[in-house]
Amino acid sequence: MATKSKATQLGSYVCKVGKYDIRHKIIQQKSGKNHKGEIIISPGSVTSSVYLGRELIKGGFNDHSKSIKYVWDKLKKTGSEGMVSTRVIKKYNLN
Repeated sequence: MATKSKATQLGSYVCKVGKYDIRHKIIQQKSGKNHKGEIIISPGSVTSSVYLGRELIKGGFNDHSKSIKYVWDKLKKTGSEGMVSTRVIKKYNLN
């Protein structure tokens, strides 16, 4: 069997905030027919999570900007917000 990549297991990579990775999974809405011919629509979803390597720190965010703000608050409490790139700070208005 082939090994699964990080993108299929954890989600697509969005950005790095300090030492944490932000990843999100987007599941598209699908429609199909069952054996009776009825149309069945399965809803889509978006989930975002915070990872340190392959270890899940916190998940269940419905937007990647909320997970970025969570990591920013966590880094501010520890005093290591200097590790975050200024590009990410400007892009997501982290002040």
